[in-house]
Amino acid sequence: MRTIAIYTYINEGDPMPAQPYNAEYWKVKGFDFICFVTKKGDLPDFHGVWHIEELPISWGDARLNAVLPKLNPQSVLDYEYSLWIDSRVKITGDSIYEHCKELQSREVMYAGLKHKSIRSVYTYAWKVYKQGLEPFKVVYKAMSFLIGKGILPGGFQDTSVMFRSHEKDEVLEFDRWWWECLLTHGGSHYDMLMHLFAMKDTPSLKCEYLNPAGLEM
Repeated sequence: MRTIAIYTYINEGDPMPAQPYNAEYWKVKGFDFICFVTKKGDLPDFHGVWHIEELPISWGDARLNAVLPKLNPQSVLDYEYSLWIDSRVKITGDSIYEHCKELQSREVMYAGLKHKSIRSVYTYAWKVYKQGLEPFKVVYKAMSFLIGKGILPGGFQDTSVMFRSHEKDEVLEFDRWWWECLLTHGGSHYDMLMHLFAMKDTPSLKCEYLNPAGLEM
């Protein structure tokens, strides 16, 4: 039985992620639950079913550390399949586990979420600026790059939950390019600014959509 890692990350001082629904049952069925932190310190090895693990590498930037495991699963996990969830996301039902098992059985390489309210990366960028999350020059740099690459509105995804088979070359290529774009062209700590471009610029990546049932965003 191939195990699927459900994993997340919390910043220092953040609350622990909620305990996933029916987790003990699904551990037996082939799921591990991992919560990464930058420095473990006095934290216990386990918080409920979550195994607390220290990042093997650190960028010395708290916000980049928060997205490092998300964009680079191959650098922190020794699993073929994983489900990333942002720490605020709660697993509230069996459906997401069943869906992951079904995706695994079909050897799906990537599945992501449609965003519930935002359809364009440019709308999202404006929101990042208006909420004071990044200064205008940072958002402008990212948007200028995307416009120059011909990225059109539409197809925007919510990266708070992602299923990946990250031993496949196509997924590794996508993840590495997404990370590079974020650091080099995004000028930001908000990974969704470069996600759509990295996907479109990795045409070998075959994508599906996740069923959000069993998740509370």
